[in-house]
Amino acid sequence: MTIAASDITAIMKSTGIDPKTVDALKMDVPLVHQGLDSIDMPVIAVAVEKKFGIDLSDANAAQLKTVNDFAAYVNKILQKG
Repeated sequence: MTIAASDITAIMKSTGIDPKTVDALKMDVPLVHQGLDSIDMPVIAVAVEKKFGIDLSDANAAQLKTVNDFAAYVNKILQKG
């Protein structure tokens, strides 16, 4: 299974982030520079963990700044299996 940026944005919408905000996101720009805040980031990380059954340590989650970062990290973890 390969995760795309669209999978991450769908998760973001499911957490209650405004769909218009999510739809306007640039995939390679830090989320905090696009209107999301430090409260949104852990919520997204937890939702990604639950959706894909993976563990994002706090240190790893702090390095995930863009939608593409989240997708690439999830793919890396899933490939390790």
